Amino acid sequence: MDRAARRKAALAAPQRAALESLEKRISLNPFGPPAQSNRDSSWSASFAGGFVTYVVSNRHVVINVIDLVAI
Repeated sequence: MDRAARRKAALAAPQRAALESLEKRISLNPFGPPAQSNRDSSWSASFAGGFVTYVVSNRHVVINVIDLVAI
């Protein structure tokens, strides 16, 4: 299990639900709100209690989570 997956599994139920909702929104439109460009090839989006940083493939809409930060 990678680091982001371990962090996701350790989230409290409300944070995990907020993250799952964000994941669905990003899957539909990874460049739309609440996504913010990091001025490189990565994007960030926040959810209630944290944020994710991700990269979107230029050939397919495939989201590879780089990090998950819960605050």
